[in-house]
Amino acid sequence: MKNTHTTAVLLALRRFIGVPVPDTRLRLRGFVRADESLRMRLEDSERRQLTLILPVRRPNEAVPIATWWYVGALRHAARWAETNGRLSCEGHETQVLDGEALIADGVIPAATETTMDDSLDYVIGDLLADPAWHSQHSPAPELYQLIGFDLMTEDRVRVYLELPHSPRTIGVDLAVVDEETGRPRSTGWWASTKLNAILSPDEPTTLAVHLVPDAHDLNCDAVYDLTRWA
Repeated sequence: MKNTHTTAVLLALRRFIGVPVPDTRLRLRGFVRADESLRMRLEDSERRQLTLILPVRRPNEAVPIATWWYVGALRHAARWAETNGRLSCEGHETQVLDGEALIADGVIPAATETTMDDSLDYVIGDLLADPAWHSQHSPAPELYQLIGFDLMTEDRVRVYLELPHSPRTIGVDLAVVDEETGRPRSTGWWASTKLNAILSPDEPTTLAVHLVPDAHDLNCDAVYDLTRWA
């Protein structure tokens, strides 16, 4: 039987295979599920390494930990380990970090962390139907296709969409921060669900009221501001 939680976590952490964990030189070089834990091996360019063990579930909870929590957990653990000299040199016994202990000590936050970069990555992944983000939610290819994006300001991304039912390209501005809290949007916000509703060809006026009349963007035919609506 397929373990969907393990697959989802590995997809989310895959970014750290190709590039180092932010603010460190460490990359993900090993990952395996062992019973109720996930073992991750991190290594830098000098082959210094460590093993991080993170739980699959919280104590006394039956539901696995949310996928996105592992991204923040890995970031905090890697930074702490590098700063505090917890890396083993090649040929020496590998340092093993217990994630439960790091949570108890406050090194790894118990709550899920979402940074501005996470929020932007999440929006683009959602609109591309990246399997790292999707379960029951999905973009509607009959309504639009994402062909590009541009982070216009720190809190606003413009996504470029081709509309098959009306051959043109539009730019849609979306907020990557929550208007009420001012914090990056969490991974529970589905941009695709918002766009599916507003881009319905049966309700053309729904989108039209958000037109930015004075916008000039060589990448699209028209720009719409959905930063407050979505």
